[in-house]
Amino acid sequence: MTANVTQLPETASAEDILQALDKDGVVIVRDFLSSGLVERLNAELQPHIDACRMRDVQTGYDDFLGGSTVRLHGIAAKSDSFPDALLEPRMLAVMDALLKPNCTDYRLSAAELIEIRGGETAPVIHRDDDSWPRAAQAAAPLVINVMMALTDYTEDNGATVVVPGSHKWDVDRVPEAGEITQAVMPAGSAAIFTGQCLHGGGTNTSGKVRRGLSVSFCHGWLVPVENSWLGVPLERVRQLPERAQELLGYAAYDGTSMGGGMINMYEVGSPKALLES
Repeated sequence: MTANVTQLPETASAEDILQALDKDGVVIVRDFLSSGLVERLNAELQPHIDACRMRDVQTGYDDFLGGSTVRLHGIAAKSDSFPDALLEPRMLAVMDALLKPNCTDYRLSAAELIEIRGGETAPVIHRDDDSWPRAAQAAAPLVINVMMALTDYTEDNGATVVVPGSHKWDVDRVPEAGEITQAVMPAGSAAIFTGQCLHGGGTNTSGKVRRGLSVSFCHGWLVPVENSWLGVPLERVRQLPERAQELLGYAAYDGTSMGGGMINMYEVGSPKALLES
């Protein structure tokens, strides 16, 4: 039996997405972003992509990141249109449902432009939850990833490799060939998957680029993958909507209602004080 990824239409609700994620740990929503937003994101990020130097593959982690893959962070500083993607209502409703049972609020773990170029080979598949110690994983999923396609994702240009259903597996189980598939989807679509779902970049044999914007959210009590405080200048953060500011870390985390404490503090208060001009 060959695995496949459930595809939902543009009109899919947050509840539709949650049902598919509960079943498979991954789902594709077609036309998740408007064509206009995709066009603006590509145009705004293109100069930064052009200026990006390719990585010298020297370590195992370099190999994981890819020698023919462009990666950009600090997207909020590089794209004026990014908040329109970051604050997509259905996406945040999914985060509310899947993350808030184990935290009072969540934050952006990483926003990463990933452009896989011709000749790139697929890295080892992995779970995003493994970015944090296993001791924390009683609260799994720790992170939810939304891979937004800024170009078409095809079988031969490196469409994300996924293993539907692996979010319910024992962590040591290795998938068989028939359990692995790819998130093939047109530009503007999004592949949403939990941090427990096995996935990875694909091999690009097409000679064309595969470009996506990976936006992930984690529990507010975790250290995020990306340091947005350093990656996005304060002047730019002040221009963002308040919810975007909070997601980038400019809010104290109040865990007292769940038996915890206050973390992510600034001067015994909220980092929002830094945004006051």
